[in-house]
Amino acid sequence: MGKPVMVQADEFLHDGNVDMRSGDIKHDGDVRIAQDVENSMFVGATGKVFICGAVRKATIEAGTSAIIEGNVLSSTVTVGMQEVLEEALAEQLNGLLSYLERIKDTILQIIQSRGVKPEEVDASELKELVLVILKEKYLEFEHDKNEFIQKAKNHSTELSPGWEPVIEKLYNVFTDTSMTVVRNAEEFSKLLKEAHALVEQYSAGGSCCSLLKIPYAINSALSCNGTIEVTDSGLYNCSVSAKKHVSVEGCCRGGVITAGEKVSIKETGSTKGVKTVVKTESGGTITIGLARCGTEIWIGDTVHHIDTDTLGVYARIVDGQFVMN
Repeated sequence: MGKPVMVQADEFLHDGNVDMRSGDIKHDGDVRIAQDVENSMFVGATGKVFICGAVRKATIEAGTSAIIEGNVLSSTVTVGMQEVLEEALAEQLNGLLSYLERIKDTILQIIQSRGVKPEEVDASELKELVLVILKEKYLEFEHDKNEFIQKAKNHSTELSPGWEPVIEKLYNVFTDTSMTVVRNAEEFSKLLKEAHALVEQYSAGGSCCSLLKIPYAINSALSCNGTIEVTDSGLYNCSVSAKKHVSVEGCCRGGVITAGEKVSIKETGSTKGVKTVVKTESGGTITIGLARCGTEIWIGDTVHHIDTDTLGVYARIVDGQFVMN
């Protein structure tokens, strides 16, 4: 494989195929590909990705939107998923802060009672305090902390720069025998401020306006922190997930289609009864023009199986009950 192409302008135009000769393309901004993305290749951008041709056995990652004019075949396309990852990490970090704030409160009491400065309560005492303060919750705290750190390290290349110092300090704060990362109570307090700032910045509540737009996909995984639009033939045996909406003008044969708020599909299943699963959250809706036998509808935890071909499906939860008409 050729060396990855790294560019730093606002938009990068690749006038040809992305293949072994061109190498992968990674860009801090928007990317426009004039032709196809071939087998085993990668295209990544922090902004928009526009591909004039097809995507074949490749990986596409876009920060805000991806529009692909050709078909998507045996590929993985993700849009806005860094935001999803950072929201999940912010939620986990917020849970850890509930433990750490208890430790901080006790440290403040010790400082006041002794009449000392925060920098005089060193890291070795912090380690002793956490065991005393958390007591039976200590193992739970350690489990949650290690789970957070492992997830963050597994995805370190996908995270914004602000995460790294907080992750390093959390990893070392109660384990670093040299006490060089968090040396005393004053630096522990700074760690909590940095952690709170991350939680505030990355907690859920964004507009989720990301968009993935394609004409047709086969045997592919499509994910978007917003809306997925399939404008032509449809989907065959795909795994599809959108935080807001999924709209399919054509047919969905096999696979799983999931959206947080709304799914709209022209036709699901097949005359041969291929299992096709369509899901939304408990407050969402599912609309299908023709749901063939083998279609499985999920609204929240409620499941409904289509046993005979059914026209005009509109499924939702009303007063706690599954309703379809």
